[in-house]
Amino acid sequence: MARDDAYPIHREAEALIRAAGLHRRERHACLHVTGADRLDYLHRMLTQSVQGLAVGQAAYACLLTPKGRILGDLLLWNADDHLRLEASHDAMAALRPPLERYVITDDVVFEDGPTDETAWVLAGPDALGVLVRAGFDVPVEGGFSETLWEGAPVRVLRITRRGLMGFEIHAPVRVAAALETCLLGTEDVQLAGPRAWAWACAQYGIPLFGRELGDDVLFNEAGLEEAITWGKGCFPGQEPVVMAKHRGRPPRLLVAVDLENETAVERGAEVRVDGASVGKVTAWAPTLCHRPARALAYVRTAEAIEGRRVQVAGAGPGTVHPLVPTGAAS
Repeated sequence: MARDDAYPIHREAEALIRAAGLHRRERHACLHVTGADRLDYLHRMLTQSVQGLAVGQAAYACLLTPKGRILGDLLLWNADDHLRLEASHDAMAALRPPLERYVITDDVVFEDGPTDETAWVLAGPDALGVLVRAGFDVPVEGGFSETLWEGAPVRVLRITRRGLMGFEIHAPVRVAAALETCLLGTEDVQLAGPRAWAWACAQYGIPLFGRELGDDVLFNEAGLEEAITWGKGCFPGQEPVVMAKHRGRPPRLLVAVDLENETAVERGAEVRVDGASVGKVTAWAPTLCHRPARALAYVRTAEAIEGRRVQVAGAGPGTVHPLVPTGAAS
């Protein structure tokens, strides 16, 4: 793909890597969880230690099937009088039914979150400075804060995924346009659309639901170490997940493949070693900020080795870079 074919999108994606990009979440869902047993119940259901989450903190987590496959991923916020669950619409559609189904005697209530708010991700090395210049309190990593902006409560969460510094920003719809204009008025901030966001995530090796994550993927294959507290109590899928960690060899692993040319790669393209198929591509991103074009792919664990040379169908040669450790746990 020639660079000029999608230059505005290149510029948007490069802002997320080089400076700061503002991505408006168009398909975003939220649940509020109340009730005296909410912490205990979700601690038993999710991969993350919910009971260890202090008020004002947030964490990335997953809900798994009994066989350790990923039903959905989410952000979990502890807002004192309720827990807030955030996910893409598709992930939430998969998450909510089982979460509600297993509430039997627990005092737990799931309710739709506010529908009158807008959500963004502000990401990149200059994102922190953008928030400071806009007059916001900057929370610590994994924490969130609330600031009155134009008389409206704006909540900001700081969370870094695989090296990409990011902030989740939530504001009432009535001030959304003005707030977006304010943030974009800061030098070097670029509004980044869905395609640019997907490219940036591929460059950083960040898996997305419906792309790298779904109920056909084992938790260990995606390498979501940031979504789990090892050693916590029981949760659905814990046994196969823990067993796979101690064996250190799930059937396949998510890896990055740095490509030697700029040819766009289709999802599902085969990854081959010595002519034999060893995996399939899930996503592709072009050269951004002098980083080589990159594909994400699930490949056989035996091929998930730093420096492994592979051939990607339609794109030619590339070099494997594991995104997660492959060694067994001690």
